[in-house]
Amino acid sequence: MTPKRPMVRTPKSISKAQLDCNKHASLSSLSRTRQANRLKDEVYREMLLIEANRPGAEMGLALALLRAIVQSESSSQEREFRNWLKMVCPVGLRMIEITLREQSKCDLEER
Repeated sequence: MTPKRPMVRTPKSISKAQLDCNKHASLSSLSRTRQANRLKDEVYREMLLIEANRPGAEMGLALALLRAIVQSESSSQEREFRNWLKMVCPVGLRMIEITLREQSKCDLEER
């Protein structure tokens, strides 16, 4: 049985390891960016459904906003995503309130 030699790191192997690490970090960052963009798309889609008077769209928007808020806690681009949330959340909440108010009026008128 031959004794195991310790693995010697050459400058070439070290730089390759660093490149692999950087590649992994950039892929992870790209993945988080894509997820943030999907959440933004979901919020905007639900806003359009509210504008089109789709039943239940206010709940969809509320859930999309909540998912975006939860994601903002773990986003690598936290500042940019939070700024987007600060801009979109008040508009989304107002849309939900108006829709629910209009639905209440319709329910009262039907009685």
